[in-house]
Amino acid sequence: MASAKHQGTSERSKSTMKGKMTVSHAKFQYYRHNYCLVFMTGMLGCRWHRYQQSTRDNRKRDIFWFSLFTLAFLYVTFYFYFWLIAENDYNYLEWYMFKTLKTWVPWYKILMPLTCATFGYFLLVMVLYLCHIGHGHQIYIHPVHLVLIILSLAACAAVTIIIDDLWHMEFHVIYLSLQMMGPFLHIGAVSLMTCMMWLISHSWYKLSRKLYQLLWLLVIVVAMVGLYVCPLYIQCPCVSSSHSMPLKPGLFAHRGAEGIAPENTNISFQKAVENGAFGLESDVRISYDGVPFINHDDTFQRTTNVDDIFPDRAGDDVSTFNISDIEKLDAGSWFLETDPFSTASDVSDADRDKYKKQKVFLLEDLLQLAAKHDVVVMFDVRNPVESNPFRNRTMELVIQTLLNSTFNLTKLYWIIKPTDSTDPVVAPPRAPKIYGGAPSVDMLEKENITKINARFDYLNEDLIWEYKRQNISTNVYVIDSSWFFSYYWCLGATSITTRRIDQLSQLENPNWTLASSSYLIMWVSVDVLSAVIIMVIFVVQSFLHRREAQTFVLNNISGMEVAI
Repeated sequence: MASAKHQGTSERSKSTMKGKMTVSHAKFQYYRHNYCLVFMTGMLGCRWHRYQQSTRDNRKRDIFWFSLFTLAFLYVTFYFYFWLIAENDYNYLEWYMFKTLKTWVPWYKILMPLTCATFGYFLLVMVLYLCHIGHGHQIYIHPVHLVLIILSLAACAAVTIIIDDLWHMEFHVIYLSLQMMGPFLHIGAVSLMTCMMWLISHSWYKLSRKLYQLLWLLVIVVAMVGLYVCPLYIQCPCVSSSHSMPLKPGLFAHRGAEGIAPENTNISFQKAVENGAFGLESDVRISYDGVPFINHDDTFQRTTNVDDIFPDRAGDDVSTFNISDIEKLDAGSWFLETDPFSTASDVSDADRDKYKKQKVFLLEDLLQLAAKHDVVVMFDVRNPVESNPFRNRTMELVIQTLLNSTFNLTKLYWIIKPTDSTDPVVAPPRAPKIYGGAPSVDMLEKENITKINARFDYLNEDLIWEYKRQNISTNVYVIDSSWFFSYYWCLGATSITTRRIDQLSQLENPNWTLASSSYLIMWVSVDVLSAVIIMVIFVVQSFLHRREAQTFVLNNISGMEVAI
């Protein structure tokens, strides 16, 4: 009855081949209605109920494919993390693709779900692999999985090349995120490897040669020691021995509150002020009849209905339009239609009506709004096309508009850009100059400039601290994520430019801070506890391995007696 319940036979039975007696040394096979094992072996290797194949020893090609899969899994995991962090800067990617394809596509909304699905698939396969190892089954993988693994590796390699060529600054963001989140990533990695050590040690004891065991033990030791000491290379500004936290950076609203309202419009700047903006940032253009107005793009296609109003001129430069034509454009409805920041669903009905009535904003309107609310203004002046009759009078027209307004010019940050020209810098009277870039302190002192405006990848920790020691104000752009904002807050940046003032204005403290002494205690405690647990695991596995070997010998002897 017992043998009937098991419905299995031993492959350690004698068989006759060409008149000779042979003995198989495969493990005993027992068929049970274990649907978890059915799922495990079926999903990975398509071996539904065929346990006699699944419990054989691993072949060299099985180990090779597992190693290749592990590489692909780490690669895909990196890009899963990459796209999570890229939430801060995906607008750069979409803007580049818009200039290339001449149409706006929400690439991040496409790439992020695709990456999540790929990561989910690889995570499932990794769990299946680990289950096979834990149950002592052969890590055979079906060819369909292999095709997907190879395609994923090729796709990751292609994406790496493309990003390095077109968007290489994002790798700098990844580096900064690792510094900012390093203390927690370190604890997570040590904890994960400690938990994995049960399976690793189990497989290590099954290696047939001492040389293999020695090599793999060396790999394990080097990997764990590397994890234990990696905090030495983590320079997180939110881990500090100082008890005083720098003041919260002021917030420049990038094209207004463009995360929740159509950029460069009256409603956008109004909402920026409502969210406590320190300053308003934008771009100034010159119309064909010499009126300064606010617009970032070279054309009106992305942010207006120019395709409907002037279909024959839709792709023309904005500086070829008269102000009377510009005023006919709808500059708000596009935001509700394209939903660039996935916030349109939160817009109230009253605001929706306002958005649909927005027009292209004039510089004089921006100055009037800033004067009313006593906020700082900072803008880039973009030259018109050569056919514009006011091309050589751009700065004159902008400065004249400033002088004619009621705006306090001491609250204007006049951007000075690097140039080889020896001509004197043209600037409005009383307006403080802010350097566009991250030059040396000596250069700033020579030019008598005490403010800089730089993109985050032009700045580093040491340079910001050097500016701070010399009383030079730093404005960093463009920062949207709370962790990124916290990073520059802890560094002591004076202000930052953001698209998401609605979110960052709500932060009263950095995401997290930690005293150096507390982090040292946490770091050492986690490492020591991990090392102790790993040693205990190897001792227990050694005991289990010896007991398994003794059981195997006894079973082998019993099998031979039955055969005789």
